Amino acid sequence: MGGGEKGIVNDVETSPEESCPGGADLIGLDLIDTPDERSDTQRRVVPPASASESVPQAWSGLVDLVHAAAGRLCRTEAHVRDQDRFFRTALQQARDDAVLAEEHAHQAERLAQEAQRRAEDRIAIVEARVQAAEERARIAEARARHAEDWSTRVQATILSEFPDAADRVAA
Repeated sequence: MGGGEKGIVNDVETSPEESCPGGADLIGLDLIDTPDERSDTQRRVVPPASASESVPQAWSGLVDLVHAAAGRLCRTEAHVRDQDRFFRTALQQARDDAVLAEEHAHQAERLAQEAQRRAEDRIAIVEARVQAAEERARIAEARARHAEDWSTRVQATILSEFPDAADRVAA
């Protein structure tokens, strides 16, 4: 998450198109706006059809129940929308974290492969150096044997040419 972002729970907002309708709007009546003391929304009241007719008390109570149920429904829907936003945000965060973890795993794999390639290159260089050293050692041994052969021949020649010197050397 970048800088300046809000927490998952704090960024829940209600947009104007998501606000709940008044109770009368839910029952489809064409009414006049009046404030409702029980909620922060406005309720509409149906005027009587004629001045002589009055709304029976039971119907008035039913209208109040419908208004209360509509208010609860509105609050429940708002809560559901908030929960939905919260879970969508949490799910998106989990997806983002999974993608980031996968990217890190791929990067670690690439680094491991690069380290392995470098190690194999170094091993190949060391093996080449060992082979070159072994070859130089074989050449040095061959030269040493050749020099030893020559030394033995020279000594034999000296002893055969100067027999008196051999007696003096032995004494």
